[in-house]
Parts: sequence; structure tokens; C-alpha cells
Amino acid sequence: MTTPSRDSILTFREVTEKNWLEVANLKPKDGQVGNLASNVWSLCEAHYSEDAWVRAIYADETPVGMLMMAIWDPDEAYYIWRFMIDGRYQRLGYGRRGVEFAIAHIRQYNPQAKQLGVMSTPPEGKTSGNLLKSVKAEDSPYKFYQKLGFRETAPPDEDGEIMMSIDL
Repeated sequence: MTTPSRDSILTFREVTEKNWLEVANLKPKDGQVGNLASNVWSLCEAHYSEDAWVRAIYADETPVGMLMMAIWDPDEAYYIWRFMIDGRYQRLGYGRRGVEFAIAHIRQYNPQAKQLGVMSTPPEGKTSGNLLKSVKAEDSPYKFYQKLGFRETAPPDEDGEIMMSIDL
């Protein structure tokens, strides 16, 4: 198997009994853990939620991440519920390409959808009594989403997370 590179072809595949364990074992960088739930938890949630749409992200034949979207009102809003690229494969453009795929998928299958939302840790990070929930500024995905055109659309919630959205 070749090592994924910036030039790898990204594909978005269903999570099945053949690949779920590989997807479950993908991990963000240590400092990013407080940004999202584990893939194991996300896959469990998706299994029991009617609103969840999940795909494993592959670079060539290597699983490198996971995208989970929620469809609340198919005519209005989609939401990136969970999105992660394994720490080993970050900084190769897969994150940007993953979000672009999500946008293109929504536009293709539901062109009347108006917005895509995502929750983000604030740009200054956040502190928590639980070290696993604390996030340093450099580990917040806020600026990543901002560069892709997302903007703040609501004040921080009870966990200090900020809703960001992009018009479709």
C-alpha cells in the first residue's frame, strides 16, 4: 500500500462491516481531541440516528478520515455533525477537499438546500476542567472553516462551541 500524498485521489465510501474498524481507529492529533467525539462514538450515534449520513474518507486505498452530516430539513439546512482527518494525514489538503465534497454532495442531491452548518471551538480555543475537552487556539478548527467561507451565525453554546455556516 502506498503512503497517501497531496496528489492522492480522495473517495468517500460507505462505512460497512468491512471498514468500520479502520474508520473507528482513526484519531485526530492529541491537541484536537477536545474538538469532537471519537469516531467510535460517532459511528454508534449514526447507527441510531435517522438524520445521519456517514462516509469514510479514503486517500487512494487508505482510510484517512470520516465525514458525518445531519440532515434536519432537507430543503433548508445540512450540518457537518462530525468531520475529522487522522492526525497522520493532516496538512495534505484532505480537510479542504472533504468540506468541498460535502458542499458538492448537498448541491447535487438537494439543490434547494440553503445552508451548511458546523460547530467549532472558538478561535482562541477553550479551557475545561476535563483536559480532554480543552483545546488550544492552534488546535481550533475555526480558522480552517473561516478560510473555506464559513461565518459565525450564533453565539457560543453552553459548551463554548460556535455555530458557523456557509450559504449553498
